[in-house]
Amino acid sequence: MPNFSNQLPPESETKGFDLKRTPPDSPLKGLITSDDIVGCYTHWWGGRTVPCEGDSCEACHNSAPARFHCYLSLCLNGSRQHVIFECTSKAADVLVDWRNTHGTLRGTLLTAHRPKRVKNSKVELLLKHVDLTATILPKPPDVRQALCVLWKLPTTAMPTNDAEHNAPLITPDQAVLNRMRFQPGDGMPSNGKKRRVSQ
Repeated sequence: MPNFSNQLPPESETKGFDLKRTPPDSPLKGLITSDDIVGCYTHWWGGRTVPCEGDSCEACHNSAPARFHCYLSLCLNGSRQHVIFECTSKAADVLVDWRNTHGTLRGTLLTAHRPKRVKNSKVELLLKHVDLTATILPKPPDVRQALCVLWKLPTTAMPTNDAEHNAPLITPDQAVLNRMRFQPGDGMPSNGKKRRVSQ
């Protein structure tokens, strides 16, 4: 049954997570709530970013260039808004190094900026330890599930936490989900494809 109400929801209430990229004119700062990054190849196709779907990918069949993007959850400074942050694999090198050194990204202060202060220019990420004794970090969202919602993909193929490493469900959408998996130590994959900068 629907949960009917005579009241409007608070303005801050949201059913999903906004996707944030590094703005050209000012740094983006926040505390990372994810333990690790999630990555997949994407295309600029149909006027928006979509994930590469492998052999059945319409964008690939039309020779649209692909690019690997990395995602994590971030609690923004000031507004405390919980968002999904996107960056390229090149910018994410520092995230991988930090994760490999410290075992997790969670609780790390991230500052993302574009030194040239131009849209679509190179992004640099700075990471810093912070004292979290007086801070309660929110529970991180399931980034892969959030991306499925943002990209309007079916989420029925998403494995549950208990079944993720035992018996994942196999559906026609599994190829998409497999490309969204990024395990520690995998390194940044490359399929040799290039993509126009379109952030």
